[in-house]
Amino acid sequence: MIPMKPNGDIDTQGIRDNVDHIIGLRAGGIGFGFSEPWYLTLEERMSSFKVFVDAVDKRIPCYVHAVDYSVPETIRLVRYCTEIGADAVMLWVPMEFTKSEAMACDWYEYVASRVSVPMFVYNTYHSGRNLSIQAIERLATLENVCALKDAVNDYGHTIEAMRAVGEQLVVSNPLEEYLPAMMIYSQQQVLLGATSVFLMQSPKCPAVQQYVDLINAGDHAGGWAAYFALQPLRDVWKSIYAELWNHDAAQHPIALIKCWMDLLGMSGGVVRPPLRQLSAEDAQRFEATLERTGWLERLVSSRALATP
Repeated sequence: MIPMKPNGDIDTQGIRDNVDHIIGLRAGGIGFGFSEPWYLTLEERMSSFKVFVDAVDKRIPCYVHAVDYSVPETIRLVRYCTEIGADAVMLWVPMEFTKSEAMACDWYEYVASRVSVPMFVYNTYHSGRNLSIQAIERLATLENVCALKDAVNDYGHTIEAMRAVGEQLVVSNPLEEYLPAMMIYSQQQVLLGATSVFLMQSPKCPAVQQYVDLINAGDHAGGWAAYFALQPLRDVWKSIYAELWNHDAAQHPIALIKCWMDLLGMSGGVVRPPLRQLSAEDAQRFEATLERTGWLERLVSSRALATP
């Protein structure tokens, strides 16, 4: 997320603090810049990208969301990310170019032909279209496209994409809900671009990393047990993301995500209008919801990890 101060200014120290927090989770990589690009100027986005990449400081690979509704500005942003040292960019096709699937593919091909940085294709209903397997196969032929974030809440679609282009791209189902199954049965390499990895755990209580470690060590039973212990927290995550799966008008729960981050001691802050800020009453109700899971105190305390 892009953290913001109470007056709506970008919280640059918050960016740095959040980077350190997520690296403290033993993340294999880190991305930035998705949450509110349409509410920032290009100059604000570029300056925040620079703060982010500098904060990572090559400790782990990093990528930046560099898409813009303007095709030339998208190319400008992608090239800028390369200049400041980002390892990759993630792009979802702007809604203007989803009039047809052919237009979406044309957009990706045009941008890819004019930049050299590794690109992640973000398949999301934010763009107004779910890319078909045929379109994904077409995009997999692009030399600098190296990964697919298949964020359409469709387990079967991701499996089909893996079968079609798994030899060419790293294909990720980004839903933590499916992670053990994707790791065990489909050898998924990475959970790409998921807020769950910093909302459902903390450096003091790395609950997701714990079950990932168990599965990687071959203890599938132990991994599943640790996974199911997180179900109350997972249910809250799923509930706030329900609006994202509205195929006609997908919306991202940015204000609730930022509230959750603040409760964990991260930097979330406000959202800019016309996005609606949570009222004090709604924030209190959400905090109470998290507390009822039995996990919130554990995520912000130094107590040892144990099943609640």
